[in-house]
Formats: sequence, structure tokens, C-alpha cells
Amino acid sequence: AEYGCLYILKNCRIMNGLLAFLNYHSVVGENGRVNIGSGHKVPGYWAALAAYCRANEISYSDIDFANEKLESYSSAIALEHAISGKDGYSYERKNSGRNYSELVVLDNQDNTDKATRAINSCIRDIFEQNSLPDFVNDLCDVVGDLHDNVWSHGKSTGLSMAQKWSSYKDSEHQFFEFALADCGLGFFNELKRTNIIKVADDKEAIEWCVQEGNSSKKKDSIRDWDQRLPQDIMNNPMLNIGRPVMSENNHMGLGLAKLLNLVNNYDGQLWLASGSDVLIINNGEKSFYSPVRGWKGLALACRFDTKKVNNYKKSDDEDITSLIHLLE
Repeated sequence: AEYGCLYILKNCRIMNGLLAFLNYHSVVGENGRVNIGSGHKVPGYWAALAAYCRANEISYSDIDFANEKLESYSSAIALEHAISGKDGYSYERKNSGRNYSELVVLDNQDNTDKATRAINSCIRDIFEQNSLPDFVNDLCDVVGDLHDNVWSHGKSTGLSMAQKWSSYKDSEHQFFEFALADCGLGFFNELKRTNIIKVADDKEAIEWCVQEGNSSKKKDSIRDWDQRLPQDIMNNPMLNIGRPVMSENNHMGLGLAKLLNLVNNYDGQLWLASGSDVLIINNGEKSFYSPVRGWKGLALACRFDTKKVNNYKKSDDEDITSLIHLLE
């Protein structure tokens, strides 16, 4: 079943992602059931669907799939387990961590680490053969940063997954998509809560939060002079001067700026939804879009094309920047 579903994705020309979900591609009927239409879905769709169902207490049994193949694929990527905590898939997921990583709820550190390992394994499998160590390391770091941030602040509503697939025209031409979604406060409400900066709407909040150096988490982060302690410490012997820290980024939400740099540098694609707006980066162009359905929290999907990544060449400006960093 797992292999058959992956074959469908490989040979499918139309991919329904995050925007498809936000534009009511999944319809909640009067009976409260969720109708999943035909056409194949990629991680941005599945992560948003799983987070939406969890946040609205919709069970897996309340989902109607357009066909058996689509339902079988949803089972292979552990949609049922992500939504209801049960796993009805009766096969070994041999390709997990290679061709895809199943949906994982980021509700504790172990699950978050599991999701990070599986997705990073997919990244290495598809890109290391292309001799791109900097890209691989940077993308793996970004996945860890984003997972860490969702776990720290999104808690049980945060989910992620990844998938790679081949072009239907050329099997050596591959795509990779990573997605995560949570139903937390979202950028605009988070900035209002922290009062770190005044923004007028969701669009301004997104623009501010994706800029390098900007983070609503800074106000909640530890002070530079605080003593670092293990995250699982039972009793704090240092009281006012020691605080547990789960990672070096202090959950400051800095992974988004790194992700945008990768998308821009390697000609990737990005869809980032929060509130009523979606930031889209495609073919090097940035735009905003207002979908039919807004998103309470944060949902993102990023996609990379192996051909475009392989064609990446550092610009003169980037070479100069690298030299400057060496002199600092």
C-alpha cells in the first residue's frame, strides 16, 4: 500500500497543497463531516488538515475521501494517528525517513525530535547525492528550529510532515516539500500579546516576523546572563539566576528568516499563512494572497526542486558577505 501510494504521487501532475486547503478544497458539510476531494495532496495540505481537525475536535472517522487510494495514502502518512491517536495502518513504513516522513504531532520533546530526525533524513537522502552540504545542513537546521518553536509555543496543535516525489516527465528530477501547521495565536495576535511592535493587520505581522532579527519570542526568552540548566531538571538550585533552556535558539522563532533565505537563494517556493493572509514566494517573486479560509495560527509549506537547487550559484554579493563574516 505504501509503495502504491508513492507511485500515485510520482505520476500525478496536479498537486493540491496549502492554498488548496485554505480555499475550501476540504469542505465541512452540514453534518460536520469533512469531504476530501479528488486529486493528490502534498504535505502543506495534510499538515493543515490534521491541525484543523485536531483543533476542531473532528475525528478521522468524520472524514470522507473521494476514493480508496486517497484514503490509503492518508493511512500511510499516519493521518489517523495524528488526528485520533490510533494507527490503523497494518504495514511497516519502510520508506519513512527516506521518501517521506509521516505526520507527527509536536506535543512533546520526544515526538518533536522524532519528526526532526525523519524529515532531516529525507533531506539528506534527496540532496546529499547532489553534493550540496551547505544547503543540506542549513535546511536541516531550519527544520529543527521551526519544530522547536512550534513545540515551545504551539504545543499539542502543532504537526509536521515531509514528502519527496519525482517529476512525471523525468524520474531524476525530484521535488521535496516540508510543511508544518499549528492552531496557536498566529503572528498578529502574538505581537499584540507581547506588545513588542504595533502592526495594523495580519499582512504587516507576517512581514515583520519573517525579517531577520525580528521575533516576538525575544520578550519571553531568557536573559543573556541567565545560567543555562538542563531542560529535564527536577529542581532549580539557582532560582532567580538559572532557567531551563531546551535549545540554543531559546525558542525565539528565528527559523523563518533562515527559511526565507534558503527559498530565495535556491529558488524554492514558500506558502506561509497566518490569519487572513498568505505570503507566497514563487520564481523569486514575493506576493500576498487572501484565501477563502483564513488560518488561526501558523501554517507553512516550502518546496525545493532538485534541478533548481543544483543550478544555484553564489552571487558576488554573497561572496563578499562570506568574506566579511570571516573577518568579524
